[in-house]
Amino acid sequence: MATSLKNRVNQNKEAVKSPGPKKNPEIDAMIDRYIKEHPQRIAYLKTETKDQLLRRAILKDALKYDATMKQRVKVNEAVGSFLKENPEIAQDIEKRISRVPDDQKQDARMRLGRQEATRTALKIS
Repeated sequence: MATSLKNRVNQNKEAVKSPGPKKNPEIDAMIDRYIKEHPQRIAYLKTETKDQLLRRAILKDALKYDATMKQRVKVNEAVGSFLKENPEIAQDIEKRISRVPDDQKQDARMRLGRQEATRTALKIS
C-alpha cells in the first residue's frame, strides 16, 4: 500500500536529519522481496569479498556515468548541428547569453539550443 504524502514528507525529514546513508522504506521492501525470491543469488553474493562487492558497485556507477556522458555528447552534437542549420536561432541565443560568464556560456548555449530545437520540432509536427 502506498504511503500518504504526509508520511513520506515526514520520512524524508527524518532521513535528512539522520547521519549516514538515507533509508527508503519502499526500496528496503523491494530489496527484502528480492532477497526472499533469489536465495541462490544472495548466497553467491555472500561469498564475495567486500572489495569485490565494492568494485561491482563502482563498475555500475562507472557504466552509468559513461552512458550519461555519451548521451550528453550525442545531444550536444545534435544541438550544434541544429544551430549551424539555423543561424538566426544561433544569433538569438548568442545575444541572450552575452552576459553569461565565459566558463558557463557553452552549457547555456547547449541548454537554450536544446530548448529551441524542441520548440522547432514541436511546431513542425
